[in-house]
Order: sequence, then structure tokens, then C-alpha cells
Amino acid sequence: MSNEPIVSALKPCLVSLKAGRPYAWCTCGKSNKQPFCDGAHKDTDFQPLRYIPEQDEDVLLCACKHTKSAPFCDGSHNDLSETYAEAAVEDFADAEEIEYQKTEQNIETSFLDNGCYVVRGNGGEHIKTENTFIGEIITEKTGAVHLAQYLVVLKNGSSPIISFPGSEVVVYLASANGTINISGREFNAPEETGVYICANEAFCLTNKDSSELKAIVTVCPGESKLEVLDAMPDNFNTDQENRTCTYDEESRDTMADRHLMELVNSDLGCQQVTQFIGEIPKSRAAFHHHLYEEAIYIMSGNGMMWTTTKKTKVIPGDLIFLPARQAHSLECTDAGGMRLMGVFYPAGSPKVNY
Repeated sequence: MSNEPIVSALKPCLVSLKAGRPYAWCTCGKSNKQPFCDGAHKDTDFQPLRYIPEQDEDVLLCACKHTKSAPFCDGSHNDLSETYAEAAVEDFADAEEIEYQKTEQNIETSFLDNGCYVVRGNGGEHIKTENTFIGEIITEKTGAVHLAQYLVVLKNGSSPIISFPGSEVVVYLASANGTINISGREFNAPEETGVYICANEAFCLTNKDSSELKAIVTVCPGESKLEVLDAMPDNFNTDQENRTCTYDEESRDTMADRHLMELVNSDLGCQQVTQFIGEIPKSRAAFHHHLYEEAIYIMSGNGMMWTTTKKTKVIPGDLIFLPARQAHSLECTDAGGMRLMGVFYPAGSPKVNY
């Protein structure tokens, strides 16, 4: 008998489970009632895996049978082929191309399906000082449920002292090298560094380069309002000493012909948000969905953002907001590929899709 399961599908199954009800997840891949067992394992060495949810939940159960987090999908299906699933031409035949338009807040935005949109530029002015611009990109006002996102542009010196009371904060240094002071503790923050700031801490960025420092600040829960403090509080959470992670090519993970590296996750103590760097070749991905709410920053490479019936061009510096479960495809049109930074709630693996 073979010890290898049959791959029943290359995408997980989205199912709604009821609290307290027992489920038997198929491990052999032979069941005709995927992802659940129908007894087809009887002539194999496999046994179904029993799972009882503690609450009603919508989950992605593995159908490729290679997950290391059974019965849940962990993205292993993306590694079962040499190339990431690509779109068929007919999938996008009737998509309408949407141009960027200025909103009432004078923000260049392209509105796609079901609340998905792309912001070009620095977003809506939220705070402006002599050396610092803070722009509002994603908030509950623009349709986000869990996340908020701000763009900080620092010409020189130090930014104001910023706090988002009650929320976890994740910062990404998109350009220039600097330092970040988190509630009295200073860290080096070179370009392409992710930073985690615990709830109720404050932070201040300092630019060490002659060029502008640009940082993407993500807040969860997003309803917390930005506060500028007169003095840095002395409340650094010593339960989590390590707060930064810088991109390292040697530490990348593979996902078929793509690469990714998680910067901020539970290893740094962040409970609600995952931040990652993704690298994709010239390609057009097949439509897929995530259960999480996501924001994407295009670091390099040109392309096209597709949703169910619409599409729009994207270039470096663009910020994309994706509601949970929205079908989408991010196409790279550059031969040199595309690099992006993504953040999403709830925290997990960026490999997981359906």
C-alpha cells in the first residue's frame, strides 16, 4: 500500500463548521465527499482525522493532503507544481479597465469590484509638519473592517511621536535607512525592515539618509485614532524584546516559482497581523481569494490589478486594499518581476488561498 495520499485538489475547500459537531477530515485523498471522509480509506493505511470546532467558523480545509497543519490548509498546495497557477485568457476577457480619478479628498484612486481599490501617491493628508507628511490610505471610512493604513514621508530629522491607543502597529521601512524609538527603546531600521509595536506603545522615526524616508504604518484594530504625543512614554513592553526583521534573500521561502519572506508575525509577538515581502515573476495569477483583509504596497515592477469584472494598472508606490474573500489576480507585466509588501488580518500564512 502507498504511504502517499492522493491530491484531490490543488486548492483548499472553504467550509462552514458548527461548534461542537465532530468532523472527519479525509487524509487519503480518495473520498468523493472532499474534504471529509466517506470511508474510501478502508483499503489503505490512512485513517481520517477527527476535528471538533469550539465555535462556529468558516475555515479552509486542505484538499491536497500535504498540509503540515491538518486539517487546515497551510499553503502547501502552492508547492506541488513548478509554477504558480496562472490565469486562462477567458477568465479576463470582459474586464473593464478603470482609470484613476481624484476623490473629494484629492486622492488619486482606482475603484474596482466590491470595495477593492488602488491609491496612487501619498493618500489623504492627515498630519503635516515642517519635515513630516502622514497620509491616510485605508480606514473604516474607505471600507476597511479590521485594518487602517497610513503612509509616513519623513524628509529629515525625526517624526512626531505617534500612538494608536489599544491597537497593534506594524511598520515597514520602504525607503531610506533610519531608526525607530518604541516607547523609549531605540532600534536600527534599515530599508526593507518590518517593525512591530505593541498595543499602547508609541513610536518615533528618525531619518539617517539624505533621501526621504518612507514608511507604511498598518494599524489593527483600525478604528484606533492616531495621536501625536508631546513626550515619549516609558512603557516599552519587555515581554517582547525583539521588534524588527529585515529582508534577507537567504531567508526567503518558495511558493512554486515565487518567493516570499515573512517580516512581522507571531515570532515578533504580533497576534493579529502578518507582514511579508513577496516576489513574483512576469505572470498573471489565476483568480483566487483569501479569508483575510489585505493591503499591498507595490515596491517595484509594473502590472495590472484584476478583480471580478474590472482591472487597473499598478506601478511602484501604489497601495492596494483588498476586502476579505474578494476574487482577484495581481499581474506582473515586467520581465524583471515585481516585488511587493503585504499585510493582512487575521495573521497567518500568506501562502493560504482558495
